[in-house]
Amino acid sequence: MEKKLMEIGLSTGLVLLMALMMLVVRLALPEGIRSEGFALVVLIFMILMGLAGFKLQERA
Repeated sequence: MEKKLMEIGLSTGLVLLMALMMLVVRLALPEGIRSEGFALVVLIFMILMGLAGFKLQERA
């Protein structure tokens, strides 16, 4: 059960981090390059989720 709680916690934390990064991009970047910022945030989110998945597999 501990692994399941860790998975839920990691996923929730990463989604909150992504939402915060999206907000920062919206507030900090000019409108002309905002779409690139959003794409970068999604890329970072995907990489972090993949790393978290590998970490969880190691604990199996």
